[in-house]
Amino acid sequence: MIPTAHYRDAVCVVTGGLGLIGSNLALALHRAGAHVRIVDALIPQHGGDIRNVTAFLEPDAGDLQIEVGNIADEAVTVPLLDGADFVFNIAGQVSHHESMVDPLRDHDINVRSQLMLLGTIHRVRPTAVVVHTSTRQVYGRPRYLPVDEVHPTVPRDINGVNKLAGEHYHRLYGEIHDLRTVSLRLTNVYGPRQGLLKPGLGFLPVFVSRVLAGQPLSVFGDGQQQRDCLHVDDVVGALALAGSCALAGTVAPGAVFNVGGNESHTLLQIAELMSAVAGTGSPVGLLPWTDELSRIDIGGFRTDSRAASAALGWSPTLELRDGIELTLNFYREHPWYLSST
Repeated sequence: MIPTAHYRDAVCVVTGGLGLIGSNLALALHRAGAHVRIVDALIPQHGGDIRNVTAFLEPDAGDLQIEVGNIADEAVTVPLLDGADFVFNIAGQVSHHESMVDPLRDHDINVRSQLMLLGTIHRVRPTAVVVHTSTRQVYGRPRYLPVDEVHPTVPRDINGVNKLAGEHYHRLYGEIHDLRTVSLRLTNVYGPRQGLLKPGLGFLPVFVSRVLAGQPLSVFGDGQQQRDCLHVDDVVGALALAGSCALAGTVAPGAVFNVGGNESHTLLQIAELMSAVAGTGSPVGLLPWTDELSRIDIGGFRTDSRAASAALGWSPTLELRDGIELTLNFYREHPWYLSST
């Protein structure tokens, strides 16, 4: 998963390192022998949990440091950036709905904080490779499928607008200030260490928590919206490859790549597959759209990841059924994820 030769003894900063993607990446880097420094604000509405890392540390791996703080705070970031070889910038607000309810908060997290962090990196550690997680939400409603990187970016919600702004700042600092930045536009990510009980983290954790309890799964509209879901292990692989390629100079500063699954399913098919794999008897049904949610819905989406495959040597390895089975088994083995305490 992690090319050990590139990361052993490297100093790796992981922002948002206690959430779904960040914790899985931090643990993989730790196992590869990297010196890992995590920073996470542990915002209550988000998916971060210190146990995502501390409960899974392995002995005799690299050292790991956890700092609870904001990436906009130089008192936090400057010490963490000292000697850093890689910055995996995963911190952000991901809820589309919450971004419409409180757009200024979303702007502060996904735009202002990102710009503050980039300015700090440029000033104190300009040699570091910066790998940034963006989102397929920047495209808005697709005009054609599959969606490639030249597709127009017309976001349908505040979160998409702000994530696109943060992505552009990474591009700008790469092109103008010579930072070695790469942004990955991710599709719907799922897997171990995802917060299951907090709203706004996407439909997949809702499905997981409900199916494990044998509760009904509901899909809005006719359920025919396409998605290509991406297991977090494949995301970790893409992040690591992006970092090593940026270090080697084989991708241009400011590069942007789609990173999505190689299978496309409708939301109804995903719900039915999850119910079948879980074997808990969860019925699957349809719900009418609320006016609020229908206004920001993007319809169907399918990713064209050929550019990432060509430039990074990356391709997804887990089919959806296998990824769902691994995910459900993980939460059955760690039932505290389904507890509010």
